[in-house]
Amino acid sequence: MKNGCKRIVRAVKNGWRFMDELHRSKATERLEWETRELENIFALLTLGAFVGMQAPPMHISLELLPDMEQELVYMTNRVCVSRDPLADLFSMFDAL
Repeated sequence: MKNGCKRIVRAVKNGWRFMDELHRSKATERLEWETRELENIFALLTLGAFVGMQAPPMHISLELLPDMEQELVYMTNRVCVSRDPLADLFSMFDAL
């Protein structure tokens, strides 16, 4: 009887660990996606003149330029391989 209970407890613990690991990895993926999107938004807000949006005064953008090397790389990569933004958003949702 005790072996049966131990096996059940072990199975529940293993299931719990698996679900915990699965949810942690999904949370990490979503945070990475959100971070990339926020970096893109920041780049568009500060360098929006390149795409026809209103931008902050040029001297502010030029002061930020040395610190925004990575954002410029993201923007040029986004332009080179532009995809459907709605497809990116809906790909984050689980299929029903």
